[in-house]
Amino acid sequence: MLLQLQNITKGYGEPGKHSYRQVLKTLNFGVEKGDKIAIVGPSGSGKTTLLNLIGALDSPEEGKVFFNEKDLTSYSKSELAGFRNKNLGFIFQLHHLLPQLTLLENVLLPLLPQSNSVSGEQKEWAEHLIKKVGIWEQRNQKPSQMSGGECQRTAVVRAMVNKPELLLADEPTGALDEENAKALTELLIKLSDEEGITLITVTHAADLADQMDKKYTLKNGKLV
Repeated sequence: MLLQLQNITKGYGEPGKHSYRQVLKTLNFGVEKGDKIAIVGPSGSGKTTLLNLIGALDSPEEGKVFFNEKDLTSYSKSELAGFRNKNLGFIFQLHHLLPQLTLLENVLLPLLPQSNSVSGEQKEWAEHLIKKVGIWEQRNQKPSQMSGGECQRTAVVRAMVNKPELLLADEPTGALDEENAKALTELLIKLSDEEGITLITVTHAADLADQMDKKYTLKNGKLV
């Protein structure tokens, strides 16, 4: 199993205080390699909180998170940073591209923490992905010169440039119009299949959720 969450509890505020709000309650969740999973639920149900725990951006109050049978809750902050850079790719509702960099420079940015330079092999892989998602002609343009759909495709390539085992997407189509949302959904599924990358997406978009292999609803702090 690639990912396993055991008895996860998470809330906001100080436990025992009146203001404390529990979001996740003894939640259990397992993901096999190659799975394509959608997590749906109403606003405020804890979907993004759950995704942050899976992505080692936050830690649970109780419970453990295992990735390839390694307990992430035992890692230090620096170890978690290295783990995320090497094993995970993140796509958000907003693309978060750096405006002063070109498309290609934005894509190559995640490679720099591993070393001070980008190897020829890494650059070839990045260029391969850029061509694959259909934005090669825009590679030297900056985000302000690109459409919203092109910027979000760039964010997908940036998330995959380190060849992550797990791709996490938080409302990836939320800021796109219907046509671009459909194109991005098809792109995520295609890349997941062709590159063998496990995909977990949090979404309100029924079209995206229905095309995943499995769909879970987060309700009352647990996945159904």
